[in-house]
Amino acid sequence: TGGVSSRGTGTARLKTLSPIPLESIPRLTQAEALAAASEQYGLAGAVSALPSERDQNFLIADARRGKFILKIANSSDALALLDCQNQAMRQVEKTVADYRVQRIVRSLEGADITTIHSARSGSDHWMRLLTWLEGAVLADGAARGPVLYESIGAGMAKIDAALCDFSHPAMRRVLQWDLRRAEMAREHAALLPQARRAHVERLFSQWQEIDWTGLRHSAIHGDANDHNLLVVDGRMAGLLDFGDMVYSATVCDLAVALAYSMLGEGEPLSVAAQVIRSYQRHYPLTEAEQRALYPLILARLGMSVCYSAHNRARNPHDAYQVVSEAAAWDLLGKLECWPAEDALALIRAACAPPDRASSARAQ
Repeated sequence: TGGVSSRGTGTARLKTLSPIPLESIPRLTQAEALAAASEQYGLAGAVSALPSERDQNFLIADARRGKFILKIANSSDALALLDCQNQAMRQVEKTVADYRVQRIVRSLEGADITTIHSARSGSDHWMRLLTWLEGAVLADGAARGPVLYESIGAGMAKIDAALCDFSHPAMRRVLQWDLRRAEMAREHAALLPQARRAHVERLFSQWQEIDWTGLRHSAIHGDANDHNLLVVDGRMAGLLDFGDMVYSATVCDLAVALAYSMLGEGEPLSVAAQVIRSYQRHYPLTEAEQRALYPLILARLGMSVCYSAHNRARNPHDAYQVVSEAAAWDLLGKLECWPAEDALALIRAACAPPDRASSARAQ
């Protein structure tokens, strides 16, 4: 397991910055990456490139020490932001025993973050080495079922609880994938065909009605998509890629996980209910969070298809950037027939104590 994909590489499907300056993207060769891994971390072995939209990432397979991810950051990424991600991973590792995150490997000089120079771009970039976690990602066709959904709900709840008191100056940033800032994606709705544009505008209209002041806020992972959920033996075993960490409404973390867990499912809201029920047992949602959850799920899907349209207009030859666009539209089509009040009733039933939930289902 652990084949080449975007797992743990600081990227996710459907995503782009708006836009990413091309000169900020590192453009090192595999030989340069391996030389840096040898010089700064003492690694040797095989190297292969992993896909990324804004960074550069390499799998280093050292026969003696194992596998690692060498992450070379976009030149626009501040040192403090990378430190924020590192410290958040350490917080989760220290607090959550049964769900794994990648570890930061210090350089031979004891540094968490080092630098590398790209001869091709002429820029210096921050560089980190992370451990490789064995397993598959959800997008790689992991077997679906109640055990998996329960583990996703529990995992996201425990990670959110672990980060609820995490603080770092760099977490309060403007991020285009923060659900609080869905208007940044909405700007690209004009690129959609008229019928689809109207559909997406309805989603954003529901998002506009969210009362953010009534929601708990904290640092969140922010990108529990199907390439970042690590699955082992049919259960979520860990969470990859803290590159979209941001201070936002805590419930946004669950909304993102739900949006991607439902992709490709015949009965997506049944899946959502199982994930929510498990999340509720470990980190209960407030009434305000229950009301906001469905509009947030829809907004995340709306953001995804808007950014996909933007990606296609900007770079029509890069199929990677829109690889799950069809699945997102398929899910939106299935959810369109569910009125918001019915979805809220399902969410409230999933959050109800077991005796009350059984009574509600019986009625």
